[in-house]
Amino acid sequence: MRDVKGAEKEPGKRIPGIDRAVWKTVLDRLTASALAVAFAMGLVFATPVTGAAFRNLTKGGPVPDFTLKDLEGMDRTLSAEKGKVVVLGFVKPDQDRSIKVLNALEEVSGTLLNDGVTVWVVSAKAEDPAAIKTLVEKMSLQYPILVDEDQKLYGEYGLFTFPVTAIIDQEGSFVFDYSSYSGDYTETIVNEARMLLGLISREELEKSSEKTEIVEKSKEEKEADRALQMGKVLLERGFGTKALPKFEQALALNPSLVEGRLLSGEIYLKEEQYDKAREQFEKVFEVEASSNEARIGMASVFIAEGKFDEAEEQLQKAIALNPDPTLALYRLGQIYEKKSDVQKAMETYRNALERVLKKSGK
Repeated sequence: MRDVKGAEKEPGKRIPGIDRAVWKTVLDRLTASALAVAFAMGLVFATPVTGAAFRNLTKGGPVPDFTLKDLEGMDRTLSAEKGKVVVLGFVKPDQDRSIKVLNALEEVSGTLLNDGVTVWVVSAKAEDPAAIKTLVEKMSLQYPILVDEDQKLYGEYGLFTFPVTAIIDQEGSFVFDYSSYSGDYTETIVNEARMLLGLISREELEKSSEKTEIVEKSKEEKEADRALQMGKVLLERGFGTKALPKFEQALALNPSLVEGRLLSGEIYLKEEQYDKAREQFEKVFEVEASSNEARIGMASVFIAEGKFDEAEEQLQKAIALNPDPTLALYRLGQIYEKKSDVQKAMETYRNALERVLKKSGK
C-alpha cells in the first residue's frame, strides 16, 4: 500500500490516529467491497470489454421498458409498441454522425411507415432545449424525438458511444444493433426490420448486405471492419497480444474507429505500456470529445503511474457526465484507498457496489 506521496507502507502499519484493530477491520471491508464490485461488474478493465454498443442488453433478451416525453410533451412508452418492430436510435444532436443518422432514419421511417414499424430517436437533454426543436424543424423530421432528461436510459442500456441504433422485435426483444454511421446504414436497418416482418428472408438479407457493402464501402473501410472484427474475436478468446496487431491494422485504415482505439488502449494498459495506452485514449477524444470510456481509460493510466490527482480529475468528470458511473466510482475508490483516505474509499466502493446490485436486481 502507498501513502499520498506514493511511498511504500510496511504491511500491517497503521495510519496515525486509527487503532490497529480498527484499521485491520477497515482494510478487510475495503478489500471485500472492492472484490465484490470487481466480480459483480465482470470487467473493471482487468478483463477486456467486448465492444458491444449496448453493454447491458443481451441479443434475444428483453429490453427494459421506459416512458419518455417527446418534444411535444407527449409520453412515449416502449411497451405500448409491443406487436411492432421498433427502431430506436440514440444520438448527440451536436455530432456530425448523429445528424447523418437522423437523416437516414427519416428515410427508414418513410420506407417502413405502413409496415408496422415504429421509429423513435432518443436524445439527451440539451443545454438549449429549443436547439433540438430547431434542428428537427430544419431537417423536417416526422418521427418522434424523445428526451432523456437525466440520461437514465443511457445508463440502463449501457451505452458508451454515439450514435447507436437498436432494433427491437414484436415481442420486445433486443435483436440487432448498429454502431455509428456508414454508407450502408439505411439499407441495413430497413432490411433487418423487413426480415422481422417476414417480408424478406435471412438469405435474401445476407445477399443484400453483401451487395450494399460492395457498393457503399471503400476497400479500406471493408478491410478496417474485417480487421476490427478479427481483433475482437481474438480478444474475447483471451488473446490480447494477437488482437492488438489487428486493431492497429484497422486503425491504420480507418483512424476514426473509436472502438478500436478503446480496445487497443485497454490492451496497452494491461501490458503496462502506459504511454501507448494514453495515446490511444487521447485520440479517442479527437473523435468523441466527451467519451467517458476514454476518461476512465486515462484515469486508469494515471492510477498505474501513481498520478492520483490527475486520475481523480478525470474520474470526477466521467462521474458528472456518465449516466452509469459505476466503473468510474470503482476507480475513484481505488485512488482513495491508495491515498489511505479510508472513509472516502469505503463510501465510494459502497456507492459502486450498490449500483451493481441494483442493476442486477439484488
